[in-house]
This record gives sequence, C-alpha cells and structure tokens, in this order.
Amino acid sequence: MGLIVHMVLTDYLNKKTILINPSVKDRWELIESMLDVAIKNKAVKSEYRETIKKTLFEREKSMSTGIGKGVAIPHCSCPYVDDVVMIMALSKKGINFDSIDNMPVHIVILLIVPKDKISQHIKTLANIAKLMSDDTLRDALSNAKDAQDIIKILKEYEQKGKKQ
Repeated sequence: MGLIVHMVLTDYLNKKTILINPSVKDRWELIESMLDVAIKNKAVKSEYRETIKKTLFEREKSMSTGIGKGVAIPHCSCPYVDDVVMIMALSKKGINFDSIDNMPVHIVILLIVPKDKISQHIKTLANIAKLMSDDTLRDALSNAKDAQDIIKILKEYEQKGKKQ
C-alpha cells in the first residue's frame, strides 16, 4: 500500500465545488455555505447537514483552522461520507478566521473525511497545508477569475509537482 505523497486537489474539486467571493459575513456562515455546496453536489446527504455542521463548528471553536498566510482548512471526519469531500472558497476581501497570524483568510478548503480513514485525513490535511504554503500558488489562486481558472491553476501546479 503506497502512501499518498502528492495530494491531487483536482481529484476532489470541480467547477461546482468552488465558491468565488461568497457573500458571507463570517467564517461560520462560510463553513455553512460550503457545506450546502457539498449537499447540493450530492457529496453529503442533507439529513446529515446539522450533525456535520456541529462537528465542523466544534472543531473550529476548539482551535481555528486558519493556518496562516491567508489559508484556512476547516475539517472534520464523520461516518456519513464514503469518500473525501472537498469544497474550496476564494474570498478577495478576506474573512476573519482567527488565524494564527491574525491575517484575513482568502483561500478556504473545507474537508470532510470518512471516519474510518483517519490516517488519510491527517495526510490530506498535511498535504493541503504543504501545497498552500507555496506563495506562487496562493498568489495565482488569489488572482483567479473563476472556478475554471482555479482548476487550471491547480492542474498546472500539480503537473509541475509530479515532474520534480
């Protein structure tokens, strides 16, 4: 069994799972709208919305998922999903996530991982954090015009990563 060394975000993201400049007033509203996108795309069943929302909120309250440099990765594991659920949001104006560097967050990646895949969950989080620590990638994403643009930027970045 090989370890996932390079996380491929485009395996989990598509135009329907990316929010551009969502009109939300805070991180709680943002997490809710991202969860709604997951439900709309049938990645999460609507009857589990409240339970998953509660789990995400509890995680966020225990410790902010704002990892610095304008990035946040709200996440949880739960028994109600069969595969990794990933939703991305891009906010030009930035959202207060109580980040470790106190800077507003512009790139948010919501992650819901099946309960029985905890080690995958930890690897996925670490991989996203590592990807998002790349200044060039973050700048490119921040300047993306739409969801299609984001997918293109991520694909190019992932291709470059495979060659190294």
